Amino acid sequence: MRSLILLLLFLTLTVFAGEPAARFELASVPQVSQAAARMSNAIAPRFRDTVAAVTIALTMGATRYGMNLTQPSEIHFYSFGEKPAMRIIAYALPEVKEPETRGKLWGLRFRTRRKGDLIAFDTEGLNEPFPADPPGKNLKPGELLRGKVRAAAVRRHFRFGSFNTKETSSRLILSGLDELLPQLRDAAVVFTADAEALKLDLTVRAAEKSALAQWMKQPLPAKRPVQSCSGTEMISVLRLNPTAALKKYGQEYLEGKRKNMLPQSLPDAVTGFAVMSIRNSGVNPSTRLAVGIDPARSAAVKKEIGKFGYTPYTGWYQLRKEPPMFCSGTGDQVIFCGMFSLDKATLDDLFRAKDHSGIIPDRPFICLDLKQPDRPLAELRFEGDAMHLIVQAPDSWFAECRPLLEKPLLLPTEKRRP
Repeated sequence: MRSLILLLLFLTLTVFAGEPAARFELASVPQVSQAAARMSNAIAPRFRDTVAAVTIALTMGATRYGMNLTQPSEIHFYSFGEKPAMRIIAYALPEVKEPETRGKLWGLRFRTRRKGDLIAFDTEGLNEPFPADPPGKNLKPGELLRGKVRAAAVRRHFRFGSFNTKETSSRLILSGLDELLPQLRDAAVVFTADAEALKLDLTVRAAEKSALAQWMKQPLPAKRPVQSCSGTEMISVLRLNPTAALKKYGQEYLEGKRKNMLPQSLPDAVTGFAVMSIRNSGVNPSTRLAVGIDPARSAAVKKEIGKFGYTPYTGWYQLRKEPPMFCSGTGDQVIFCGMFSLDKATLDDLFRAKDHSGIIPDRPFICLDLKQPDRPLAELRFEGDAMHLIVQAPDSWFAECRPLLEKPLLLPTEKRRP
């Protein structure tokens, strides 16, 4: 989820000129940069330094070419790679009477054209008509960024898997995005911020007659009672019909680097309904995951679970010792419990879950911070051929995220001292 949100802000695209592969409208570069810096290191190490470096390069370079990036502007990507093609549209600085008409920015050669109070800043070789409309005309009050990306352009010339990361969850999401792209027509993103949270609204549209479009029309899996354990801080509910890809990525996510850890009959038995409750605070963070299974297949799943490590807790078996993970199978669900270190009190809390008393909206996916249950951290909605992912998270949520990528973006890698 985190990857999907953050990567779309830094897409590298390559397509034919004429129609931009990606178009981003910005309320102002300083405003967007200030909000992006609040993501801490969730995207990559030293991400705030990256934001600062990009902001300085843009604003200082823009002044030389007569562009005012404190007002609305637009960035269009036509191609990218070794010789990218892009355009920046901005309002002109009235005090700069004779801006430089040619120059270099980020190692790229640009040319400047001015008409009235507008400036078009194009890479050399881009022969597009001068913009007829002022930048940011589609931005609504409060929006910092609004963008649209053509999926076909990304699919032909870009792989999310090219980002270097060994983090299991990040790697799986990046691989999943590469598999998802052929099913998409386009994607749109809106980025806003307030004093409490950053909010991103991502809308992707399925390609006509694609497998994704047909999948979205299917009825959602049946709901089960949602349970949580003592001290739960975050709860997520998933209701998605289990495709082969979802089964594969779900299994890899749970197993991590330890292959064949789960019951082999489990993927074919899952119904697509799952509940995860998380407790991050305290000395022993813990997670409880309940996965719905087909009652007709439960006997085979329970038989496999019974072959795992014995515990003194009736019906519970140990899948992994470090970090500890336990498993139990019932008639219509399999429950996984994990924690940072083995602790009897934590085990008791995880094993004795109760029905959740709060209201959980009916969505294909929803994630709630129980301190603010009326403001979901993330929710997924299906509307016709459109899939909406809405994320609104406080700065503290981003601060707790591990970096998506292993190396800083657009910054030199620090050398280790001998």
